[in-house]
This record gives sequence, C-alpha cells and structure tokens, in this order.
Amino acid sequence: MHIAGRTVAVWYPTASREREHAYTPAFSGNVALDSAPSTVCGKKVPLVVFSHGDFGCGLQSIAFTEELARHGYVVAAPDHADASICHIIPPVTRAKPARQPSVFKPETWNDKTFSDRRADIEAVIDGLIANSEFARVIDRDRMGLAGHSLGGYTVVGMAGGWPSWTDSRIRAVLALSPYVMPFQVQKTLRNVHVPLMYQGGTLDVGITPFLTGPKGAYAEANPPVYFMELRRAGHLAWVNCGKARTTTTCLANEANMRLIDDYGIAFLNRYLKGTDEPRLERKAAGLADYAAKRPNP
Repeated sequence: MHIAGRTVAVWYPTASREREHAYTPAFSGNVALDSAPSTVCGKKVPLVVFSHGDFGCGLQSIAFTEELARHGYVVAAPDHADASICHIIPPVTRAKPARQPSVFKPETWNDKTFSDRRADIEAVIDGLIANSEFARVIDRDRMGLAGHSLGGYTVVGMAGGWPSWTDSRIRAVLALSPYVMPFQVQKTLRNVHVPLMYQGGTLDVGITPFLTGPKGAYAEANPPVYFMELRRAGHLAWVNCGKARTTTTCLANEANMRLIDDYGIAFLNRYLKGTDEPRLERKAAGLADYAAKRPNP
C-alpha cells in the first residue's frame, strides 16, 4: 500500500485461499494476494506496526510478519527512509544513504534522532484506521508495535523511551534485538508503561549485553516485561531465515525463528487479545535464558 507517501507492506486476515507468493526472487510465502481483509469470527482484530532495522526494509522479517497475520492480526511494515539493502518495491535508482549518528555515541542521541521513523509509524496507523477497508477490520483499542534493531529503538521510543514520542494508543511493544542504549544513557526507560518483551541472542554481542544484568534494559523496565535469549543467534537472527527460501521451510527448519514467533506472538496475544498464554510462563528448551517480571497482584 501507499500511505501518506510511504510504501507499506500489509498482511491481514482474509477469507480467501492463500497461495505461494514470491516476495523476492529469493524468498516466498503463502498469502491471498490483494484479497479483501476480513474480521475473525466477526470480531475486529489488533493492528501491529513493524519497524525494520537500519538499512533493512518492510520485507526483512517475513517469517514473523506473515505468521503474525496468520494468527489474526493486521500487520503493517513501512520502508523507512534508511531502507537500502532491500525494499518493498525496488526503486529505479538507489538513493545514497544519509549520514547517520554513531551507535557508539548513544549520549548524542535525543528525540530528534530518527524522528522520521516515528512519523512513518504514526502515518501508517492513521492511514490504516482511516482506510475504508481496514477501518472495519482493525480494533483501535488493540494496537501494538514490533521492531528489530533500530526498529526496536523506534518502538521503545514510541512506548515512552522518548516521552515526546509517546503514543497512548500503543498497548504492547515487542523489541527484537533493540538498540536501547540512548534511553539507558538518558535514564528514560522508566517512562515506558506498556507491556514490553525484549528478545536477544547469545551471539548478538552488540545488543544483548545491554539488555541483561542488574543495569540492563530488562532490569530497568517496569513490569510486565519479558526477556528471552536465543542460543547461537546473532543480530540478524530476526531477518529472513538464512538459506531458507520460503516461510514454510524457515519455520520447519529454523528452531530460533520458531521461538521468535512462538514467544513474540504469545506475548502479543496476551496483551492485545487478552488470551491465556502458558508459553510465557516457562523457558523453552531451546532458549539460553528467559525471564518475566509481572506486576504484583
């Protein structure tokens, strides 16, 4: 879709039959392309907006975004201005990437840093709930965000990491290997008051160490907050599935991607659908670490 000048990939429930669809020459999924969106059992469904990593694109994590829609969500993933390694629709000419702030100097970041990403997500939310087809499908009271890497920075910022970015419509945030050091330096993570899940990996050495430990982002977060750590997973574990060429083979063969989906979707189900999710009460055998902090009864 094109929403307020942005190109957005949108997955959603439909009554039509799904078929194999080549997103790119290298990766295919199963969707009912361009079919009409529908409610699920007559009920409106939650909306989750996904924010990609730096230089990534809205199609970078199809094994998550497509599967989330299959579980009864509208999922929207815009291409941000920094998209360059991939695109939802390949450009005729590739723009030269703009100069970026250093991730090694988080103290220089503030609420102006990548504020265009926040604007993209706000535009996508506003555009979808105003769209005649999606307005009858999306439950405005059940909206969440998910993001990987710089996308994790973006969605945590919108949950309160940058108070000026806060969107009170957001009910849950799934942060996949998120860059949160600017919020730690500025001591703003205590401003996040929505359910939050962090995901990291044992080989994700640039991010996960800042999520764990007594001074990590998990320890600083208000409950309810969750943390899961994948075994033998680097920073790109959340990006399309290595050598797998379809969502089906990805989820069948990649244990880490199944865990990303299982725990991520269970978290969103609990806080956007209100369902009981036993998965969130225990550590799966494939995880290196798992923790949950809930409010006192």
